[in-house]
Amino acid sequence: MTAVRKAPPLVLATIGYVALTLAYTWPLPRHILHGVAHDAGDPILTAWILWWSTKAVPLTAAWWNAPMYYPATGTFAFSEHLLGEAPLAWPIIALTGNALFGNNVALIASYVLCGLGAHFLAYTLTRRHDAAFVAGVAYAFAPYRLAQAPHIQVLSSYWAPVCLAALHRYDRSPTSDLQPPRESTLKWAALASAAWLMQSLASGYFLFFLSVLLICWLLWHAIGRWPLTKLARLAACFVPAGLVLLPVLLGYRSILHGTYGFTRPLEEIQHFSADMAGLLSASEELLLWSWVRVVQRPEGQLFPGPVLVVLSAFAVLAARPWASSFEATRTRWWLRRSLGLLFALFLLASILPIVYGTWRLTIGGVRLVSIARADKPLTLAIFAGLALLCTLPRVVDAARRRSALLFYALAALATWAFALGPDPTFMNHPAIYQAPYGWLMRLPAFNELRVPARFWMMTLVCLSVVAALAIARLRGRTRQVMAAIAVIGLALDGWPQAFSVYAEPDRRPTPPGVVARLELPMTIDNDALALYQQTFDGVPLYNGFSGYVAPHRYAMQELLNARDNRILQAMTSRGPLGVVIDHASDTDGAMRQFISAYPGAVVQETHPAWSSYRLPSNSAGDLLPDVEGTPIAIKSLDAFPSPPHTPRAVDGNLTTRWSGGVQRAAADFTIELAETGPVRQLVTDLGEFWTDFPVRLRIEVSQDGVSWDTVFTGGTALNTYYAAVRHPKQVPVVYPIGRDHVRFIRLTQLGWGTHDWSIAEVRALK
Repeated sequence: MTAVRKAPPLVLATIGYVALTLAYTWPLPRHILHGVAHDAGDPILTAWILWWSTKAVPLTAAWWNAPMYYPATGTFAFSEHLLGEAPLAWPIIALTGNALFGNNVALIASYVLCGLGAHFLAYTLTRRHDAAFVAGVAYAFAPYRLAQAPHIQVLSSYWAPVCLAALHRYDRSPTSDLQPPRESTLKWAALASAAWLMQSLASGYFLFFLSVLLICWLLWHAIGRWPLTKLARLAACFVPAGLVLLPVLLGYRSILHGTYGFTRPLEEIQHFSADMAGLLSASEELLLWSWVRVVQRPEGQLFPGPVLVVLSAFAVLAARPWASSFEATRTRWWLRRSLGLLFALFLLASILPIVYGTWRLTIGGVRLVSIARADKPLTLAIFAGLALLCTLPRVVDAARRRSALLFYALAALATWAFALGPDPTFMNHPAIYQAPYGWLMRLPAFNELRVPARFWMMTLVCLSVVAALAIARLRGRTRQVMAAIAVIGLALDGWPQAFSVYAEPDRRPTPPGVVARLELPMTIDNDALALYQQTFDGVPLYNGFSGYVAPHRYAMQELLNARDNRILQAMTSRGPLGVVIDHASDTDGAMRQFISAYPGAVVQETHPAWSSYRLPSNSAGDLLPDVEGTPIAIKSLDAFPSPPHTPRAVDGNLTTRWSGGVQRAAADFTIELAETGPVRQLVTDLGEFWTDFPVRLRIEVSQDGVSWDTVFTGGTALNTYYAAVRHPKQVPVVYPIGRDHVRFIRLTQLGWGTHDWSIAEVRALK
C-alpha cells in the first residue's frame, strides 16, 4: 500500500487561520469588492489613504499634498500613511481602481498574517506547532482586535512577532568574536530589521511601541550576554531600515510641526489611554462577553478573555516561582514577609480613597494618616510587589537564565502599564504616581501619539507567547487535547456576534469643470463620504476626514452653517466650485436653498438622496487683506476678565494665550501703544487656538482713552478663515483699522458661542 503523506503542520496551521478568518469576518469576504467593514468612517479613510498612494509617488511633494481640506497643503500627514499595507493593497487598487477592494483584502489578510506571525514566534520558542497554533489564535482573534476593526493600521500588527522571532533566532546563532558570522546567522538579523521596518510602515504607533518592546528584549537577552561584534552586526542591519524611515519621519515633522504647529493636548492623550479596569471592559460586539463593561474609554476595551488569562496563569504558576531549592535564611524569611505585608497595606491604602473618598485615621484628635488619592499608595504597592518578586529564588534564577517565560510575563505587565497612558486611572480615579508612559513622553514624538491604549497590541504579543509556553509544558495526549480546547476557547472569547458590513456609499459624481468639491452639510459622515467619492474623480475637496483637522475648517464650517454668502465667494475665487448636498442631513432644505441662491449657481443633478450644483468662478479675488505693515511698540495691556494673563499675548509664544473665557459673557481687551500714530491693521494670532475667534467683535480706537471711535463691528469667522488658509501655524486674524492718531485700541466680544475667545499674540501694524 502507498503511504499517505501527511500535510506539513505549517500548511495545516495556515489553512486553519484562513478558515477561522473567513468565518470570523463573514460576510465581508462575500462583499469584498464593495463592502465597508464595521462603519462608514475610518474604513473609508484607510481605503482613501491606500488609494492616494497609488495616484502619487510616496514621499514626493504631490503625495504629501493630498487633495483634501483644500486649499491646505501637506494634508496627507494628518493621518497614518499605511505604506506597510502597500504590498497587499496597492496592486489591487492600481489594477481595479477599487479602493474598498484593496482595503478589504488587507483587512482580511491581517488576521491570517497575525496568526502566522505569532505562530512563528511561538514555534521559535517551543518547537511545537500545537502550542504555536494556540499563540496564533490568541493573537489574531483577541477580543481587543474586534474593537479595532475600523483601524487597519492596528490590525496590521503581524510584523511585530516576526521581528521578535527573528531576534530569538539570531540570539541562538553560534557567532563569536573569533569566527566570522555565517550567512544563516545574518539572515535573522536582516529579517528582524526588515520586520521592524515593515511594522513601522504599517503603523506609526507601532514604530514607537514595538521599538520600546525591542529595547526591553535587548536589555533582557543581549546586554551582558552578546559580544560587542554581535550587537554591532544587528545594529548594522537596523541602520538601513532606519534610513528608509527617516524621510517619512522628517516629512511628518516638517508638516505637522513646521507648517501647522500641531500638538496633542495632554487631556486628549489621557482621554485615549486605557483604564486599569479596562481589563474588564469588552467590545459590545463580542458574542460571549459583550456584557463585560466595567468602565468606558475610547479604544480602552482591553478585556483579554478568560482562556488567555487561565493559560497565562497556568504558565506562571506551573513554574512555581515561590519554590526554593534551599532553606531560606532568617533574614530572607523576614524580608519576604515584610515586603508582603507592605504590599498588602499599600494595596489596601489605595483601595480606601476609591471606595470612601478621602480617608483619614485620627486618634485622640491627632491625624495620623490622610489618603486623598490612590495613586501614591498603589505605586508603593507595585514597588513592594516587585521587590518581593526579586527575592524569590526561582525568579532570580530565571532572570539569570534569561527565561523567555519570565521576560514575556514581565513585558506583558510593562506594556499594559504603558497602555494606561501618562496618568493611569482605576475606575477613572488616579491610580499610579509618575506613570511609565509619562517617562516615554519625554522622548521625541511620544507626546504626539494620540492613543496610548494601542500599546495593548504589544501586550497581546507577549501574552500569546505565554499561552504557547503554557501548552508546551504539557505532555503527550494531554497537550493535544488542551491545545484543542484552548484554540476553541480563545476563538470563542474573541468571536463577534456579527461582523458588521455595510454597503458602499452610492456614487455622487462631482459636477464637471470645477476646481474643487464641497460636500454639505459638513458632518463627519458626509466628510468620509466625500473622501470615498474622491477615489472616483480625484477632484480636490474642501472637506476632510483625518487624525488632525486643517485649521481653516472650523471657521469655514461656521460660515456655511450661518449661510454666509461670503464664504462661497472666497471658495469660488479659486475657480468654479462643485457642491453636493446630502438630503438626509438637510431635512429642511435650507442648505439647498442657500446654495441655489448663489448668483450663477446651476443645478447639475437631482436625486432622492442628493443634489449637486455648479457655482461659477468669482474673479474678484480675496475678500480680505493679508498681514501688511510693521509692528508698533505696545506700552501696556488691560483686559476683562483675566488681566494678569494679558502678558501672554505679547510673550512671543503661540502656545500660551490670554482668554476671555467661553463667549457667554462680556469680555474686552485694551491695548495702549507706546506712542500716538497711524495704525493700518490690528492682528490677533490664534496659533493652536484656532477655534477661539470671537463670534462677534467690536473694535474701537482712541487718542486719549476717553473718546472712542468704532472701526469694526461684526463676525470674525471669515477673517479667521483667511488667516488659517494663508498662515495655518500662526493664524494671524487681520482687522483693518486705517486710522491716524491712535493711542488706544479696545476689543469687545459681543457674540454668543461655545468656545473661548483667545488671543495667543497681538500686534498693531502701521
